[in-house]
Amino acid sequence: MFFERDDVDRAGPAHFGIHPDALAEERPDPRPDEARKMGLSRHTEEGAVLYFASSLDRGKPAHRMMAWILLITFAAPVVYILLVLL
Repeated sequence: MFFERDDVDRAGPAHFGIHPDALAEERPDPRPDEARKMGLSRHTEEGAVLYFASSLDRGKPAHRMMAWILLITFAAPVVYILLVLL
């Protein structure tokens, strides 16, 4: 269902005065099943990047450009380190 979240403890107390049910999403969760099993949600650093990258639509030119920017951003340090080591 669209309103069910697996990263919120409903029996737990409300955080900052906001009940967890008030934060329910209206969109389906684009995270892969493996990310859900590992506990990555959009509230963690790695999960936020994964959530953002999985929500990109390859049919939209702006989303394609953002995907290339993300690829370059994450690959540039690796390429730089390999060049330094050679």
